[in-house]
This record gives sequence, C-alpha cells and structure tokens, in this order.
Amino acid sequence: LGSFMLFAAPLLVVLTRVPAIGALSFLGAFLLMGMGVLVQFVTVPVELDASFNKALPLLENGYLEESQYRPARQILRAAAWTYVAASLAGLLNFWRWMQVLRR
Repeated sequence: LGSFMLFAAPLLVVLTRVPAIGALSFLGAFLLMGMGVLVQFVTVPVELDASFNKALPLLENGYLEESQYRPARQILRAAAWTYVAASLAGLLNFWRWMQVLRR
C-alpha cells in the first residue's frame, strides 16, 4: 500500500492541482512502509521464541521420537529464518525507496 501511495502521489497532484495532497501522500506512504518494517522487526523475536521456547519443548515432550528432534529443530530454524528474511526484505525495500526519492 505504501508503494502504491508513492506512485499515486504525483498523479494526485496533477489531478487536484494541490501540492499539499502530494506531500500528504508521500508522508502517508513513508509512515505505512515504516510501520510495516517496525512490525516485522517486532515479530522476529516473538517468532524465534515461539519456535524454540514454545514449539520445540512441546514437540520433544511426546510428539516426536528422539530421532526426529534434529530434523524438527532444523525445520523450526528454517521457519524462523523466513521471518528474518521478510524483515530484511521490508527494510531493504524501504531503503530503496528512500534512495529513489533522494535523486
């Protein structure tokens, strides 16, 4: 939604002939994108805790055989890394837009 607002801002200025609308669209876009990045970074520690401190002990207490502990740990680690990757992708996207608009 934030990227769409960045694309729509110049169009809104042309259509309405009110520069303040464009400025508000840019501000709204950055706030939306920034909040998305913030939420993702808050989610990472929660997800790591859920994977390793909550799910793994549950699985080890009767759901899995001992030979399945290592693969389960690997799967939970991979799941946690997807959240880390998504957070970094959001941050890089935000940074990319900042670089584009600086030109």
